[in-house]
Amino acid sequence: MDSIITEHISLSKEQEEKIEKLIIEHNQKGPFFYEKGICEIIFIPIENGEIRVFHHKPKEPVSIRPVLFLPGFGTSPWSWRYFSVPMHEKGEYYILESREKTSCKTHKRRKANMSIDQLAKDLAEAIQYLGLKEKDFVLYGSSFSGGVILTGLLKEYFDAPTIAIHDPIKDWRAQKKLTYIFRLFPPFVVKILKPLLAKIVLARMKNKFAKERYLDFVRNATVWKWRKTGIHNLKFDITAELSTINKEILLFHGPKDKFHSDEEFVQYARNLPKGRYIYMKSAPEFRELVVGISSLELSKITCDENIPKSLAVFEVDLERKKD
Repeated sequence: MDSIITEHISLSKEQEEKIEKLIIEHNQKGPFFYEKGICEIIFIPIENGEIRVFHHKPKEPVSIRPVLFLPGFGTSPWSWRYFSVPMHEKGEYYILESREKTSCKTHKRRKANMSIDQLAKDLAEAIQYLGLKEKDFVLYGSSFSGGVILTGLLKEYFDAPTIAIHDPIKDWRAQKKLTYIFRLFPPFVVKILKPLLAKIVLARMKNKFAKERYLDFVRNATVWKWRKTGIHNLKFDITAELSTINKEILLFHGPKDKFHSDEEFVQYARNLPKGRYIYMKSAPEFRELVVGISSLELSKITCDENIPKSLAVFEVDLERKKD
């Protein structure tokens, strides 16, 4: 693997104008996918439980294929509310909430497996259950779920015509400190400490939108699930295996934050043999909206077309070392 690079990538004036135009066009107040009547609610049986899926199918879509989207670790529907705004009555989408989230119904808590490998198996079950296995669709995951998707590809649990990942994780490095805290204290103690932990982290955050997102993240946490997820994934690291994924992967990034640096994801995409890097920098408050926009644009084309012109303008040419 190459070492982490420090090159600086920025948008041209033309690119800034285009992404601003996309945001203005799609930045509406709602409706949001979790509001009554917007989506069909589906519970999919998985090993030792059920996971929730939101499904929206427009009457007259502009899209030609559905998107199966997986939000990041432990997030609530509220935190991804703007994802559905560009897609509403334009594109068909499924939003899958993985087993570490509060909505997942767990039958036997002690036997709950929260490993990323198990979540990848759950995703395979969902693709089959939703009837997507033989169809042209977009599989899109953010952060933690990006790691789930890559794990599933590595283990050959599933495949998809188009794979998109936004700020994906490839190891458990950033979450290790939190995991060690969870291992030191039983869940009921961590639950009591949640407000204090949130206060400590929020004190260091300057962006108000990031603060709101993190506060919602902590408020909706199911502590025992978080604890198990951390413990079961402490050794998770697929960095060395990225070069074996011989599948075109669209890696989206932007904006940068404490957990997602520009340089890291350029290198990430470069280490994927067929990785393509799409840099859609925006203000932090538009992160979820931009993911929704890119999902809609991908849903308008078939898998044979690779990437729409509306997104290709943000692609960064990756120079790879030749063997």
